[in-house]
Amino acid sequence: MLEITHFAPASRSSSDKIKRESEILKSNQLFRELFSAIGGIGAVIDSNRQLVYANEGLLSLLGEKSMEAILGNRLGEAISCIHSKEEPYGCGTSRACAYCGLVNAVLESQNTGSKSTKECRISSNIEGKLQSWDLNVTVFPIVMSDITYHVITILDISDEKRRVALEKIFFHDILNSAGGLNGLLTILKEGSSPEESEEIINLSEEASRDILEEILLHKQIKAAENGDLRVKIESINSLEILESSIIKIKSHENLKNRVISVAEDSCNIEFDSDKILLQRILINLIKNALEATKTNGSVIAGVKDAGDKIRFWIKNDEVMPEEIQMQIFQRSFSTKGLDRGIGTYSIKLLTESYLNGKADFISNETEGTIFWIDLSK
Repeated sequence: MLEITHFAPASRSSSDKIKRESEILKSNQLFRELFSAIGGIGAVIDSNRQLVYANEGLLSLLGEKSMEAILGNRLGEAISCIHSKEEPYGCGTSRACAYCGLVNAVLESQNTGSKSTKECRISSNIEGKLQSWDLNVTVFPIVMSDITYHVITILDISDEKRRVALEKIFFHDILNSAGGLNGLLTILKEGSSPEESEEIINLSEEASRDILEEILLHKQIKAAENGDLRVKIESINSLEILESSIIKIKSHENLKNRVISVAEDSCNIEFDSDKILLQRILINLIKNALEATKTNGSVIAGVKDAGDKIRFWIKNDEVMPEEIQMQIFQRSFSTKGLDRGIGTYSIKLLTESYLNGKADFISNETEGTIFWIDLSK
């Protein structure tokens, strides 16, 4: 079989080789004692990036009692990375792996023979739930019995990244909205005509609503990540919820000098889902499409009857670079600037972990960029 890889080498070690190299490490008492002293998560891989040893931190993370369950796996396979099954040769061989900090740190250390440290974002699918990590990964070589291994130490920086991202959002987006609201109230206080006062009051209501929506979004995401989000299933009209989502952001800054329309062939059917979560997802999809659209550009939204599924989709004419496409659903990745990623991540998290659906996209020169979510009827 031809070894096809889009990034790292595809070759894998035989099970006999893996077992022999694992035994070399396990039989060395000094190595075992030193490795057990490593704080956090630690693993050792062979020349083909396959696991031959792991500490209690990694086994505990994976819910395993012994090394045998993950022996020979690559790390992305062991933690169920969403990209680890995209190609027949597993972790490191998909297009997305070219942008993975873990794989790049391993390859760099293998090529230079020295230590390599990188940040890494990994999204896993564990029992149907999306799990995302922000990690700091360090890889360095060791030689035992004339065999070169590579040690991987992992520090979970998810909480730190989440805190920084939330601070950025609160200090940037919400502060801007609050500043705008304060300006409107100042104008109102200084006096204006009845007509102007009514317009200012309406704009103030919209600004305060935007602030509340942003806070509620992050509260929902936090609850979703902790498994505490409650889903309320009710009957929903497909066309009504799409149109109401558009109306809710009609005053959004990104609608200025841009046009959004509903596809004429959009279906009008009843189905069951959580109305609040679905509208939150649709609003995020629409906002993202508008933000990516050039001035005087247009966005089209639609809903399609797809047999046992219903598909909501949003289209704009821009094409995303491959680097962005490969990381678009990761929690701390953003096209808006450093540490501001949350929109597309929340779409995938809420859709796949709570609405039993699927979120995906395509982006190419022929079709532009189309994001969609598929939900069961």
